[in-house]
Amino acid sequence: MTHLTRRADTSITTATARLVGVLAACAGLPALTAAQSLPLKRTAPAPTAVACPIFTAPPPPVREQTEEANRLGTLGRESSLEGDHKAARELFRQAAQLNPGDAALAYRLGRESDESADTATAVHEYCRYLALAPDAGDASAVRDQLARLLPSGAIERGTAVAAQFQTGAARYDAGDWDGAAESFRAVTTAEPGDAPAWYNQGLSLAQAHRQIDAVRALGQYLTLAPDAADRPAVREEIRRLRGELPHAGTAFALGLLPGGGQYYTGQIPLGIVVTAGAAGGVVWALTTQTVTKLHHYVDENGVPYTQPYQASEHSYLGAGLAIAGGVTLFGAIEAAVVAHHRSSELPPADSTTSASIDRAHPVLAWTLPTVDPSRDGLHVGLPVRIAF
Repeated sequence: MTHLTRRADTSITTATARLVGVLAACAGLPALTAAQSLPLKRTAPAPTAVACPIFTAPPPPVREQTEEANRLGTLGRESSLEGDHKAARELFRQAAQLNPGDAALAYRLGRESDESADTATAVHEYCRYLALAPDAGDASAVRDQLARLLPSGAIERGTAVAAQFQTGAARYDAGDWDGAAESFRAVTTAEPGDAPAWYNQGLSLAQAHRQIDAVRALGQYLTLAPDAADRPAVREEIRRLRGELPHAGTAFALGLLPGGGQYYTGQIPLGIVVTAGAAGGVVWALTTQTVTKLHHYVDENGVPYTQPYQASEHSYLGAGLAIAGGVTLFGAIEAAVVAHHRSSELPPADSTTSASIDRAHPVLAWTLPTVDPSRDGLHVGLPVRIAF
């Protein structure tokens, strides 16, 4: 009997080890099947861009403002041709206030301020011009002029940020996703308005399977570049990344297979513990003990007598099954809570910003009825809500 018991225990242990291996392998499937289709952006920010402030898109002016701004701009150009740069600068300043979204007025005001040796205003307006018309034909010349007007320290800082961008691209090409994400994060910290760096950071985080951070970074890119040509593709990538996150219901269902919920949510060490705990409970429940029992007989003369005999029994069947069931239920609930917490950290599905999450509210709850004994049987009462 002891020999048979040991063989049974060995078989259960071997089956448990195989189950752990299979579930752990399944947990790696999302990493193998995740695809990355968006190309990396290779153009590093200009050193002068780091020194420029962030400009938000101004509201469109009404028709009367546009007409008056055009009139003042015409007068400003006439004054500039006549050599009266002070008057031209004032006229362009008034025109720019009426129509702040006109890139030509920003450039004219910057140039007149430069002619008048008003370096601070010239730098501000040149930066504003580049923000309004980054792809203008003379953008390179304006950046060169900015480099001459800016302090050397600002240019050195901008050059270092551009080098970080290139380092991030090199790390991305080498498959160092976390290193690439860190390099692009350094760029966005120094230059929060650099949309390509946010985009590249999002791609790197997606490759590193850090879906929540990737969604936030790509959302910030869409906020900074609302008219980007690749906006539909980026939104599709965000949708795909959201779909990669574990779902609470699936995590709970898989958790009914001991450790399955943990492997599904990427908690491999905890999954092994849950699987081993449930398997240990089953092994304990199936463990047999040899005990001596008495069998009562009656002989042919009607005289009762007892005779001892050896028997095997599962002494810990109830306790072992209770442990296995409790560990399994705990694992299923824990996996569901973890999956729901991760989903709750995402910004709303229709948002392109990295909105903060209100963590004061419960993120997972079940509504259960109350069941009370009564004289006629069981009485079902009002629901009770359990939140995590």
